[in-house]
This record gives sequence, C-alpha cells and structure tokens, in this order.
Amino acid sequence: MKRARLFLLPCSLLYWFAVVLRNWFFDIGILKTTKVSVPVISVGNISTGGVGKTPIVEMLIERLGNNRRLSVVSRGYGRKSVGTIVVSDGCGNFASVEDAGDEPSQLARKFSNLIVVVDEKRARGAQKAVELGAEIILLDDGFQHRYLHRDLNLVVMTAEEILNGDWLLPVGNRREPMTSLKRADLIIASRCADNAEFEQAKRIIEPRFKTRPHPNPLLRGEGIVGVQIKLKSLKLISSNEIVEAGQFVGKKIIAVSGIGSPKTFESLLEDTGMIVVKYFMFSDHHWFSDEDIQTIVKARKALSVDFIVTTEKDFMRLRKRFVEFLKTEPVIVAEIQQAFVAGKDTLDALIKHVISSCGLELQIL
Repeated sequence: MKRARLFLLPCSLLYWFAVVLRNWFFDIGILKTTKVSVPVISVGNISTGGVGKTPIVEMLIERLGNNRRLSVVSRGYGRKSVGTIVVSDGCGNFASVEDAGDEPSQLARKFSNLIVVVDEKRARGAQKAVELGAEIILLDDGFQHRYLHRDLNLVVMTAEEILNGDWLLPVGNRREPMTSLKRADLIIASRCADNAEFEQAKRIIEPRFKTRPHPNPLLRGEGIVGVQIKLKSLKLISSNEIVEAGQFVGKKIIAVSGIGSPKTFESLLEDTGMIVVKYFMFSDHHWFSDEDIQTIVKARKALSVDFIVTTEKDFMRLRKRFVEFLKTEPVIVAEIQQAFVAGKDTLDALIKHVISSCGLELQIL
C-alpha cells in the first residue's frame, strides 16, 4: 500500500461500515430482492478493475447456449444512455454502442442469438429479458447488485489479488470485505499462471467460504475454479482476415487499450512474441477522440512499427466513428478467452444442479 493512502484509512473504515450495513439490510429484508421467473447466474467480483469477468461470461454463453435461450443483463458501464436499453433482441436488431456500452455490444455482436439488456436497475432489465424470451439470465458484474435475486453467485478474483490481499476503497481496490464471500457459491480464480499458482491461491481462499451453511453439498462453496487468459485469435481489420499468432513473432507493435487490466493485455501480446514498442493506455471504457487517433497514427509512422493491436472491447468503440482509421491502418484486434486450469467439472456440476432445480434441463458443451 502506498504511504499516501494511509491517510485514507478512516475513509475505508466508514466505507466498510456502509457496505456491512447495506448488506445487513438485505439480509433482514429491509432492502428487498426481486425474483424473476427464470434462473439467474451472477458473475461478479469484490474489487474494482478488470478481473476477467467478460471472458468468463463469454465462456458460459458458449457452454450453456446450445439448447437454451440465454440473456446477459448488465448495467452497461460507460454507455451514454440511461434506463432500459435492449442491446440485442436475439433476432438481429442491435442498439448503438453509445447507448449500449462496449462490453454489451461486444457480446451482442459476437453471439447473434443472445438477448442483451442493459439497465442501471438490473431487476427491471432482467424482467425485460424474460419478456424477450430469455430462459436463463447471466447477470454481468452483479455481485453487489442484490436487488435482483440470483440462483447462483459466481465471484471472480485474480490469483494475484488472492495471494497478495488488498484493502477496501479508497485505500485499496476492494468493493467489499472478504467476509462478503459467504454469499458466493463458487470462487473463480482468474489469471492463474499455472496449476501450482492455482493451488496456492486455493489454499488461501477456500477457508474463507467453504463452511457456508447450505443443505446441498454442491452449494457449500467447496469448489474453487481456476482459469487463465489465452489468446484466441488475431484479426486484421482492413481485410477481415484471421492471422496466425506465429506470424507476429518479432513484429514491432503499438498496443492500444481502454480496459480495466492493461498490463494483462500487454503480457499476453508479449507472450505471443510481439515487441510492444509503445502502449497507449486509456482509462476503462474510454471514448476515443480524433486527437487520440491522430496521436496513435503519428506514433506508428514515427516508430516504424508493423501493427497497431487493440482489444475487442476497444474495437467496439472504434468501429463506428473511425472507419477510415480501421481500413487504412494495420489494426489487429486480439480476441481472448478463458481456459480452465482446474475445476471445470465442479463448475459444470454446480450449474447443472442449479438449472435443474429451477425445472430446466441443460446440456453443457
């Protein structure tokens, strides 16, 4: 912890009190939770910043959506709208990225049959998804949004966060204290370097929630899942061509991103063999300006780099306004995915149990 942040410890104490009081109000029923008519699986975290939730949501969509109508409901961080927005009705109709937000737009464009709704009031958004035909709802970044009942609570924490610990806001990045993990049904440790790091993280985090009372052993928090980020594909936007990762070994690139975990993206590119000559790191959900693009293009020419590499999430914010930039510049979009390190069977069994208890049969790919 930086020494300057020590002065904020009283603020963290006040923040802790407010969080604990709010959760207690939900626990005793002063603050009400709304239940919709379909199963809700929440993917959330207890810290700010990127922990890999969206790739995990994508992984769940790919594994669950083969025989059930899925929906993703989120707040739509960074969007330029308010209220209920149907990002995709699952029938080919899409809202603009400005109204939807980058991550919901990315999911909607990637999965054409997916119903995507954004709403700051997630219970209202979930009801809209049900009206549109959703049979299962994935609640993105929903751990703190307790106004909507969820049938399964998945909490994502990076292996680094588990191993090194953190403080509550504003001293650290924690949204909630570790005691809040008692509400979790399963912890997903993300960004695990390997199985050894996963096992180390598991030994630390498992005692925090494995004794939570529940009559069904599958829901006692006895399982921890480990995942790691992998590069799935690289696409040259000007030609819409998928390029093999091996072709980028030794290539000089400029990286561009406005995401919650830019260092993870940089490491992923370097692991592919790319040489990151310059990295333009913008704030999460950054809306690119003409000046931003001009600066990037000037840097590419001045540094004589081979490619400009960005993320899918950033591409969603670039694709409408900066068409010429994407056509004329050597822009590569890196698609990432979550790969299991451990616990795949645990997650599958838990999801099947929860969905079947809601009266639905489910086949997981």
